[in-house]
Amino acid sequence: MKNIHVLGAGHMGGAILRALKKNQNSSANLRVIETDSQRARSWQKLGYKVAPKLDELSSEDCVVLAVPPQQFENALTLNPALTRHCGPVISVMAGITHASLVRFLGHDAIVRAIPNTPSEVSQGVTMYYAPQSSSSALLEEARQIFDAIGISLRVEEEWQIDTGTALAGGGPALVAYFAEALQDYGLRSGLDREQAALVALQLLSGTTALIRAQGKTVSQICQEVQTPGGTTEHAIGTLANAGFKGLIGSALDSAARRSMQLGQ
Repeated sequence: MKNIHVLGAGHMGGAILRALKKNQNSSANLRVIETDSQRARSWQKLGYKVAPKLDELSSEDCVVLAVPPQQFENALTLNPALTRHCGPVISVMAGITHASLVRFLGHDAIVRAIPNTPSEVSQGVTMYYAPQSSSSALLEEARQIFDAIGISLRVEEEWQIDTGTALAGGGPALVAYFAEALQDYGLRSGLDREQAALVALQLLSGTTALIRAQGKTVSQICQEVQTPGGTTEHAIGTLANAGFKGLIGSALDSAARRSMQLGQ
């Protein structure tokens, strides 16, 4: 049976392991490669097969690289089987380019991906890159993993991964930051902390559900909530006059540039 070896069982590696187990109703073909003894014991208690390093790999086995990028070269040293493996490899490490992975691993059956943190509850967005010459089997392997943790989008050019890092990767923090601003207003206006949090989070989830259910654009929903001369129109006008959309765009541009710098 084809196995999936997840090298690094932290936040993202853990999210992938849990989602795959849930989808398959089994962890029989899942392998956790983890050097942290406490974390390794936790995964063992959950019924996963755990080892401190990769054993010999079948050519069909898939390896998910989920260690922190600064630990990647050390992980290669500790796992010589990885440099002998020519089967599918999926990297969810930020900042390490496809070309670098090919150079380190000695083959190009590699997908480079950026999942985001909502993947931990199978509501993530994964943007991924693989060359046009990639096999259909490799792409299908990657999509099965990404679909377990949310939705996925393949980009045609690797530089678009920097866009993905800014928009999808950092997006949850921007959304949470906006939610915090809503909560702060609630607190200033007489709600207690629990009430303000409840309203802010319901606004996010409820609005998302409304947009999806009605199939309308976000712009349509925005217009429909506003009454000419009403309270919401004044609120949106204040944001527009402050250059709100431009500020968000500048923030994401800054994040994308930083992603590019880290990749270099």
